[in-house]
Amino acid sequence: MRVMTDGGARPILSRATSRMVKPSRIYQTAYQDFLKGRYEMAIAEFQQFVTDYPTHPLTPQAYYYLGESYLAKGLTQAAGRAWTTVIRRYPHSRPVPAVLYKLGRLLLQIGRAQEARRVWTVLIKKFRGSPEAKLAAQQLERLFP
Repeated sequence: MRVMTDGGARPILSRATSRMVKPSRIYQTAYQDFLKGRYEMAIAEFQQFVTDYPTHPLTPQAYYYLGESYLAKGLTQAAGRAWTTVIRRYPHSRPVPAVLYKLGRLLLQIGRAQEARRVWTVLIKKFRGSPEAKLAAQQLERLFP
């Protein structure tokens, strides 16, 4: 399979090939594509990663960047689904505070302020003292004085 990017077509590894390459290398390739703004490639690669390696330690982070990539393409529902997956499947993983903050911002952006409020309240309670909880508290103070 090939995915078109601004830099031309690039093959996506087949499942058989991806199993011969270290998962961390596949993740790093996707992450580099994300950093370079190649969001279509990053989406395809992160999707492949989370499908092929659902229990890998980098999978929650892959879902986080999958959501970021979707958001960069304007695909807000897909971004929300990716981030919700982190919360549901990997509730104790490292990206959860960032995911909760981003999800709250996304909800606010699409006009669902009360849901954003609930998400940020959970963030503040569960991750008190985290940078994301502090940002959420500031948002709540500003929006709901």
